[in-house]
Amino acid sequence: MVEVERLLMLFRAFRERDDTAFYKAAESLIAEELTANHHGLAQELQEALGQSRPRRNASKSGNGLSTLPRDRRSGEQLISVQERPVDTSTLILTPGTEQQIRRVIQERENRLKLARCGYHPKSKLLFWGPPGCGKTLTAHYLAEEFNLPVGLVHLSALISSFLGDTASHLQRVFELAKASPMVLLLDEIDAVGKNRDDPNDVGELKRVVNGFLQAMDSFFSTESIVIGASNHQYLLDPAVWRRFDDVILFPMPGPKDRLQFVERLLNGVSYEGKMDSVAKKLAGLSFADIERVLVEAVKTQILQDRDNLTPSDVAAQLKSFKQPRSMARKRSEQRADE
Repeated sequence: MVEVERLLMLFRAFRERDDTAFYKAAESLIAEELTANHHGLAQELQEALGQSRPRRNASKSGNGLSTLPRDRRSGEQLISVQERPVDTSTLILTPGTEQQIRRVIQERENRLKLARCGYHPKSKLLFWGPPGCGKTLTAHYLAEEFNLPVGLVHLSALISSFLGDTASHLQRVFELAKASPMVLLLDEIDAVGKNRDDPNDVGELKRVVNGFLQAMDSFFSTESIVIGASNHQYLLDPAVWRRFDDVILFPMPGPKDRLQFVERLLNGVSYEGKMDSVAKKLAGLSFADIERVLVEAVKTQILQDRDNLTPSDVAAQLKSFKQPRSMARKRSEQRADE
């Protein structure tokens, strides 16, 4: 039978008119009945609940996010919650990456079907690949799909020089994600999951990684998702990789990806040349770098009061973009030779 605590959550949510908490408690109740093999009752409850679900209201204090964990010494927030949607309309994923993301969405949408057979949807994801290839934007896209806020972990506050504080901070952040549905985003996760065999380690690194592993092991939620993102995935400890339900690569865009991205960015812009020639010129750039170059080119066109974007606009901005990076690379090579 249903635990009294579940019923109390349901009644309190009804009393406070918190639709989000009510649905959360109701779905938890249904999942519990499925786990107990009470499939008939679970189906009746699901039918009574219906399929619709209200959107979360950022202004409600009942979402459990009004009190965010802070560093007890400095008072700095360990996490910030972004309720305002991020524009994901320009998100382009390579076919393999898109397939894995679609699978995550499919599992979450059919979590009750999976629960009938004793399985759970993926809730811990590792995104890896070069910077600017869509890892953070995809985290926001999933949050939008599941109607969840994004909890962005502040690593500068999370990692402490005081013994034991980092592990405590990690545990408090994960406890918040368990109590309040969200997409918990740990960007640059290698800062807390670095390989413990690093010869430069002075001892604290092992404690930080062990604390992270313990937090991951104890995390379970039917609604929240933990996403770790890394540009330096090979620095991660092997044990960290095993804690994730799925590891998803975000590679540099290929020719078709670049063309699709360029066409989407320049939609509505009158361009004198061919889109595929633009895509070829931008080879070797990430999605974020391509967007930066094209946005600057369009701004040049606007500032010069011209109706059309020209190939020379794009070429000039591409040269301007590459020049400082080329100089930095040469300086780095010169230092290596000294």
